[in-house]
Amino acid sequence: MCIIPPGLSRTLVVAPTGDEPVTIATLTLPVDTLRRFITEEDLRSRVPYLSDPHPVTRFDPLLAAMVKAVAAASEVGADDLYAQSAAQFIAAHLLAPHSSGSGRTAGLLSSGQLETILSYMRSNLEQPVSVGDLASLVSFSRFHFVRCFKATTGFTPYRYLTELRIDLARKYLETGDDTIARIGRRCGFSGSEHFSRSFRRIVGCTPSQYRTRRTCGLGQSLPVL
Repeated sequence: MCIIPPGLSRTLVVAPTGDEPVTIATLTLPVDTLRRFITEEDLRSRVPYLSDPHPVTRFDPLLAAMVKAVAAASEVGADDLYAQSAAQFIAAHLLAPHSSGSGRTAGLLSSGQLETILSYMRSNLEQPVSVGDLASLVSFSRFHFVRCFKATTGFTPYRYLTELRIDLARKYLETGDDTIARIGRRCGFSGSEHFSRSFRRIVGCTPSQYRTRRTCGLGQSLPVL
């Protein structure tokens, strides 16, 4: 992920690995969207890279997932309401306090703790995962874990896990011929209605609509770097 302050242009050089082509997804978030949540003075102090002339490069799994979801939603014709909702989610994430370096900040998960939790999520997308399961990985109480996870990522554990499951579901819809119901179960959703409702909220259309439009060749997913 490369975060570039507003009003600046930068050349991004990417060295691909292997023979696969590299696709870069870009998303512009108006500063006015951030100003809806915070004053100008606080904005500069809490989001220092807005004043930094050099782009910030770091891996942010939540931001990567959001950019990928927005790109996919745009390709299948999501409306302005979806874009506005996504912008608000991204703004909330950017404004959330983040730990810096390897030290631990009070109220936040360390980088090691976060990676442990995310690895567990990714390895158990098809299985039921409870907040208690995740909290036990870092020896936190449920309440303390939810608070720290949200402070670190900007999202609740449930929302983050749902994003990962929807991303996996999109891949199944694009490359396989399983039924919608089976894909939902493979991605950890309790039923077809739960899967369809969650998919529509995040992607902007139902799983069936997504598969139909992708089958008709209306664009391809953009992998986020």
